[in-house]
Amino acid sequence: MKKTHALAGLVFSMTLLGAGLTNAFAADETLRSLAEKNNIYIGAILNSQWFSGGLPGNYEQIHKQQFNIVVAENEMKFDATEPQEGRFSYGNGDKMVKYAKANGMRVRGHALAWHSQVPNWVNNYRNDKQKLLKVLKNHIENVVGHWKGQVAEWDVVNEAISNNEPQWRTGSVWYQGIGPEFIDSAFVWTHAVDPDAELCYNDYNLEQGVNPKAKAGFLLQQVKRWVANGIPIHCVGSQTHVEDTTTDKHFIGSPDSLRSLAKELAKLNVKLKITELDIGFKSGVNVSKHDLERQGQTFRQYLDIILEEPNADTYLIWGVSDKWSWLGGLNRQKGLIYDDNLKPKPAFDSILVRLQTFEPPQDTSKKDTTVKDSTVKDSTAKDSTKDSSDAIRPFAMPSSISMHVAGRTLFVTGALSTKSTKIEVFDMQGRPIFSTENSKGVFDLSSISEGFYVVRVKSGMSNLIQRIAIK
Repeated sequence: MKKTHALAGLVFSMTLLGAGLTNAFAADETLRSLAEKNNIYIGAILNSQWFSGGLPGNYEQIHKQQFNIVVAENEMKFDATEPQEGRFSYGNGDKMVKYAKANGMRVRGHALAWHSQVPNWVNNYRNDKQKLLKVLKNHIENVVGHWKGQVAEWDVVNEAISNNEPQWRTGSVWYQGIGPEFIDSAFVWTHAVDPDAELCYNDYNLEQGVNPKAKAGFLLQQVKRWVANGIPIHCVGSQTHVEDTTTDKHFIGSPDSLRSLAKELAKLNVKLKITELDIGFKSGVNVSKHDLERQGQTFRQYLDIILEEPNADTYLIWGVSDKWSWLGGLNRQKGLIYDDNLKPKPAFDSILVRLQTFEPPQDTSKKDTTVKDSTVKDSTAKDSTKDSSDAIRPFAMPSSISMHVAGRTLFVTGALSTKSTKIEVFDMQGRPIFSTENSKGVFDLSSISEGFYVVRVKSGMSNLIQRIAIK
C-alpha cells in the first residue's frame, strides 16, 4: 500500500468504459490503483463458486485487477473451518490466502463467533457453559493461529445484536450457553493468538442512526465499554446491505448516519470499515437506467465516508457480479457493480470517477493501512473534503489558472491565454454534458441541474480539472 498522496492528474481520452458509456477519464486506471493512491482498501468477496472452479476466468481477472482486499464468502466461517469437533479444515481458506499473497491483496477473516453457520455438534453443549467456552476458545486459537500473520483483520464477533430492539441477540448458541461475556472473551483470545491483527465487531443496519434506540447506538455504548475495560477492539465493520425501495426516499439507510458513527468511533480511536456493501432493488421490479445511475450515486456516497473520514479505510463489496449474488435470498436483485455478464454498471463508473476526483487531505498521515493503525486520530480536525456550492477543490496537476463557483456562475482566473478559455463539464459517470468557451473567464452554469460534476478548463497550455457541487 502506497503511503504517499501524490495528486493524480487525469489523462482525458474519449474511450468506452463501464456500462457502455462514453467516458472522459483514463482507461488504464483501476479501482485498485486509485484506491492505493488514496491509501484505502477497496475489495470484494471471493464467491463460494470460485473455490470449486465454478466461475468463468474473467471473474478472477476482474477481481485481482480491481481490488486490493479480499474476504471469503463462507469458507472461513465456523462450519467451514471446524465441521467436526476438533477436526479443522483449512483447504479453501489456504487457497484464498495463497491467491491474496500472489496478487498483493490484504486478507479479511470472516467470522469467528456468529450465531449462524455453526455446525450442529456445537449445539450439543448449549447447556454446558464451561464446555462451550472451551469450544469457542479452542476454535479461535486454532483458526487464528493457523493464519497468524496472514490474515490482517478478523471479524471476531458477527451480528450479536438483536434486530428487534437494541439488546444482545439472546437466541445465539453462544449467548444462551455462555452469556454476553462470550464477546469480550472472543476478542481477548483472538488478540492473544495474533496481537498484530485488527479485530472487528461486524453487524448490519448500522447505517440507520446512532441514537440509543438504534443498533448502532447500542453498539457504540458497548464499544465505549470495551475500550474503557481494555478489551482489544480496533474496528467496527458495517455490513451496509442497503435496499432501494424505488420510492421518493429511495434508499433505506443513510450514508450520513454511517458517517456519524465513524465520527463517534474516531473519538474512541476505533476504525469504521464498510465490509459487506450491496445496494439491491426488490426482486420483480423493473430496474431502469435511471435507477442504476441513482444506485451508483449511493455507492459513491458510502465511498465518500471511507475517503474522507480519518478512521475509515476499507470499502468492501459483498460480491462482484449480480449473477452470483446472495441477494436473491433476500428478495433483492442487481445490488452489485457488475452485471450478470461481468460488465461494469453505472455504480462502477461512479466509484471510479470518485476515486479519480478525490483530493486527499494535505495531512498525509491520514491512513497507514499497511499495518495495524494504533495512532490516535484527531477526530476534531475539520473535514476539508466537504462539498459546498461556493467552493471547488483541485485534484489535478498544479496549474497557473484557478476557478471558483458563485451561485450558478463559474469564474476562471489566473494566467488566461489571449485566446478563448474553454470549459467542459462531465457528470460523475464521466460523460460530457456541457461545454463552452469565451475570452473573459466567466461561464453561466444555470442550464445544469443540481448535483456533483467534474469541470475541465483549458486556456492555452494551462489545463485544470476540478470537482464541483451545484445547488
